Amino acid sequence: MKPIDPRGNKSFAVASSKTHTRREVLVSATIGAVFVLHGKPAAADGKKTLTILHTNDIHSNFVGMSPEADYTPFSLNDDKTRGGLARLATLIAARKAAREAQGPVLVLDDGDYSNGTAFGAATRETGSELQLLFRMGFDATTFGNHEFDFGPDGLGTSIAVAARAGRTPPIVVSNIDLSKDDPTLVDLQRLTKEGVIRRHLVIERGGLRFGIFGLLGKEAAIYTSGGAASFPDAIETAREMVTILREKEKVDVVICLSHGGLQAGKDGRFTEGEDVDLAKAVPGIDVVISGHSHTEVHEAIIVNGRTPVVQTGKYGENLGELVMTLDGGKLTVESYRLIPIDDTIAGDHAIANEIDKLKKTVTEVVFAPRGYSIEQPLAMTSQDLPNTFTDIAAGTLLANLVTDAFRKATKADIGLNANGAMRAGLTPGKSGVVTVYDVFAVAPLGAGAVDSTAGSALVTAYLTGQEVKNILEFLLIDNPVHPGETFPRASGMRFRYDLSRPRFDVVTAIELGDFDRGYSAIDITGKDARLYSLTSSLYVGKILVAIPNYTKGKLFLVPKNKEGRPLTSKVEALDDPRHGTPDLLPPPGTMDQSSVAMATGNGPVREIKEWQAVMDYLRALPVKNGSELPTIPVDARAAEVRAIKAG
Repeated sequence: MKPIDPRGNKSFAVASSKTHTRREVLVSATIGAVFVLHGKPAAADGKKTLTILHTNDIHSNFVGMSPEADYTPFSLNDDKTRGGLARLATLIAARKAAREAQGPVLVLDDGDYSNGTAFGAATRETGSELQLLFRMGFDATTFGNHEFDFGPDGLGTSIAVAARAGRTPPIVVSNIDLSKDDPTLVDLQRLTKEGVIRRHLVIERGGLRFGIFGLLGKEAAIYTSGGAASFPDAIETAREMVTILREKEKVDVVICLSHGGLQAGKDGRFTEGEDVDLAKAVPGIDVVISGHSHTEVHEAIIVNGRTPVVQTGKYGENLGELVMTLDGGKLTVESYRLIPIDDTIAGDHAIANEIDKLKKTVTEVVFAPRGYSIEQPLAMTSQDLPNTFTDIAAGTLLANLVTDAFRKATKADIGLNANGAMRAGLTPGKSGVVTVYDVFAVAPLGAGAVDSTAGSALVTAYLTGQEVKNILEFLLIDNPVHPGETFPRASGMRFRYDLSRPRFDVVTAIELGDFDRGYSAIDITGKDARLYSLTSSLYVGKILVAIPNYTKGKLFLVPKNKEGRPLTSKVEALDDPRHGTPDLLPPPGTMDQSSVAMATGNGPVREIKEWQAVMDYLRALPVKNGSELPTIPVDARAAEVRAIKAG
């Protein structure tokens, strides 16, 4: 493959490492202060060209993936990995240099910059995502829902680390309410007063005034562990921001960083979704940089005949480049394209060195307490195990591997997961080796119940057959913004479903067992009160226990302990792996007494992390063909179909 020239200027058809110089005008509506620094002379009146380079949903993907061991940022055309911030830094610097002669260039990120890989697992200790965005020259970012995976206090801790280092881009979030008197909000409140977090931002560059504000969408807010923080209506907030930016700040261009998402229309093209609805409802917005839905938009979506809505996909796999002209108050899209981040781009050495230094901290904080290290080889795979949400058959190998690991870890009757909780697939690459880094990326979400380190704890509840059916009914309702992501995956259970049946009654049979022993049907009508143990991640479990609320009582569910008593604490659901894994330290402060009561033997209560269960499972697989590593199975047992669709 011929190396890409990052200075090129190819354009797609349009449908309907330089750091901040501080030589700009920054206006913080949050603290009411204006920082005026000398900018370049204003451009002459007349037609002006502007360029916006943008990313979204990087999710702490600092290195190229699929697999991590293949990533060679300084050697061209020898691997198939996508992404990597060292490569992204090179491309941003090159595109800025190429475009600045035509007019001002902005570099913007649309949130979910953190949480999704092993680097994100140590974000509270390092604040590395924001520091790297700053180093790469980003002008602003906003919050996505995953910034809150460790709660508002965890987010505040992470930002504070970067702020103390003096290396954070402005964080622009307009529809967040931090007014409650709550200890978990203290850091975020302080950072807001200091102007690190602000409601809007004004940048004067190249003779133009850009007004930027940020929103967390309604659907994204549902998946946000915001705690005492709340998120007012995005559209109403947008109208307020446009008024402030137009009438008070007198900006020329209004840009919204909206973490709301896109969805496909009836024709299959991505022309709908919250971020399109936002542009329709608030025509004063000139540009919407979209995120959340991980959608690659190769042609700008033009709303109201004037406002482009754009998105790059996910994981830093692409850099978006939007070129517009402003002439007599009229903005026109001249070109839009996604530039792939791959091994045709040589990485930036300074960024790569900084990332390498972080690996030691990640191992110490995340993996060492459980006997692992970030680049440790775990297993061999001979073929791809993708996490393809919309292709159920293709994703079966990975789904079965993960849920089998859950069930083995806790000895439950059923291991349950949802497609969207598996965030990455496993790929053999050149060597076939799968590392700790690769496996953590499969299950990186959430934190624990007893210890707050990264990774969702496995939790176990006891349910009737009818309650298990209700869980499946809920998960089988597809989300158009995230198609296929809620589809249920199971171990120890096989179920049949018919989507032509009425809503909440599509599951026709559930059987328990496995490939070797066979399956036996259980009652799903409510006549049998027998209880079955079900293990999921805490991250998924928190969604499952809310099913009665989500469905307004149409589907009931009461998670119980082994004795049949309703669970009153998420700690009660924890499994105690005392004989199989290292001890974990209890969290600071007073422990929930119910967690101490459930422990067997002496010592602190410990969790099994979701990612840990998968790693332990892989290490226990048989070693074949003289290899030093176990081999991931891909035979008929591994590919067993456990969700059988009628027709």
